[in-house]
Amino acid sequence: MEKQFLETKKIKDFTKRCLNNESIYDYKGSIAIIKDYWNKAKTINEFKDLILNDKRLEDNQGYWELAKEDIQLYDRLVLEYLGGKADKHFTTESDIGSLAVGTSDFKYNIGNLYGDGTNYVYILENNKHLSCLDFLTTIEGDFNIYDYDCGNNIAITLHGRYAIYRGEQVFAFVKWN
Repeated sequence: MEKQFLETKKIKDFTKRCLNNESIYDYKGSIAIIKDYWNKAKTINEFKDLILNDKRLEDNQGYWELAKEDIQLYDRLVLEYLGGKADKHFTTESDIGSLAVGTSDFKYNIGNLYGDGTNYVYILENNKHLSCLDFLTTIEGDFNIYDYDCGNNIAITLHGRYAIYRGEQVFAFVKWN
């Protein structure tokens, strides 16, 4: 059955590689679970359902790559996952397709990969690797996140070193120890 998994064209090659790669962040034994689901499933959709309904696999990059193959499902899963992990979350507004961060002396607009509208911002105070979003950069010091990318109203002030992860209209700031 493993050969059939590697040969199927109904799952992207990158997704298959990620599903077969257990990193230090993954649930231990995730590859065995994924192989078991492949052997149990009668269809590709049943396989995807088994994977995406197993919360143990949420830290596996393959889980998120599989979810991205259905963008509406991915968007819903990301917001649910981050909502359950975040210490704080809020929305900001955008007229130039970005999230504004900075200080009273310096401001930077980070593109939101979408355009005008609402951004979803999540703050995680404990060091956590996020496979559901793309790592963008780090920021360190005392800085603000603004409620509007063309304004000066502060939504929150953060202190310390944070990794910034980004997806379409979604940002996660994860505190690094």
